[in-house]
Amino acid sequence: MASDVREHITEWLTGTDTCFLLGAGCSLCAGKPLIGKLTEKVLQGADEKLLQQFAGLKPIGDRPATIEDLINFLVRYRDILGTITSGDGHSITIDEIDSWLTAIKKGIVNEVADDWQSNGHHERFLRRLRGPRERGPRDIFSLNYDTLLEASLDELRLPYIDGFRGTNRAWFDAETFDEGGGGTAYRVFKLHGSINWTRDASGHVRRGRNANKDAADEPVVVYPSEQKYLQTQYGVYETLIGRFRNRLRNASVNNCLVVLGYSFNDEHINEAICDAVIANNSNLTVIAFIGPETDRAKQNERLGAFEERCDSRFNAFIGSGESGKFMGHAIDDDAAREVLNAELWKFEKLVDFIAGEAP
Repeated sequence: MASDVREHITEWLTGTDTCFLLGAGCSLCAGKPLIGKLTEKVLQGADEKLLQQFAGLKPIGDRPATIEDLINFLVRYRDILGTITSGDGHSITIDEIDSWLTAIKKGIVNEVADDWQSNGHHERFLRRLRGPRERGPRDIFSLNYDTLLEASLDELRLPYIDGFRGTNRAWFDAETFDEGGGGTAYRVFKLHGSINWTRDASGHVRRGRNANKDAADEPVVVYPSEQKYLQTQYGVYETLIGRFRNRLRNASVNNCLVVLGYSFNDEHINEAICDAVIANNSNLTVIAFIGPETDRAKQNERLGAFEERCDSRFNAFIGSGESGKFMGHAIDDDAAREVLNAELWKFEKLVDFIAGEAP
């Protein structure tokens, strides 16, 4: 790869004013399932009545419904049932929904959890981004339920803030994000919750070491994007998505969001990004490395519409090789083709690149 192209990418990824949004594609190298496979595994052997509810969900845009959409549907349905005097005209009950939600969330934990294992690719990624010089904490926003980031930071002995105080039964306190001094290497915002978060009897969100075996009977706090429900739960989701929105509006002239492993299928996340890009006096540039989908035409159409909404400051490298496509204006076509040929949408290849081990 030409030196000037390499310099561009390295600057995007390691710049002082760069923050990151990580999706499920970044955990694939550690054996974690993408959302389609996770949906399939969690629903294996599920209650037939629940499967009927899932089968009745409409596709979301150009993608099929997922386990996250099912969680959203059940939460909304439960909210409706809670507002009426009789559920006689409905085929499901609040008790059934509660039972299903518990089973689904435990299923997610079973498929995603491990014994607090770090990952070599994540370690190299985090070490390289931190760099040798002192700087303020880097912000990583993650849509993943797994604990790969936290375990890898622990392994590297890099101090980080995740919004909790305490240890095995830590409690969520958003003020911790504002307390990091020069010694804090990272701030980790898990926008969709985590397999080691639970909600205690008082409604407070707690964080344990793993899938929180000490709180086995408490509901697991994993959620996709149902704001109305989550805003009543001590504001955890509202707080985290608010932090995401505020960070994207950073006034720095080199403000940059690098998106890895995310397919741009979550409207709440997309709206936060687009709003920040088109806000008055915004300096935000978005650089996204996106894996190819089966229906490339629909994928290109969806992302092309998003690029147009973002006033040409959305730059996306989609797939790789001859079938790969670049959207944006950050670099010219020849340079973009070099980037696409490097297959940087694969997290492990991107890590090799920034570690100086890729051609």
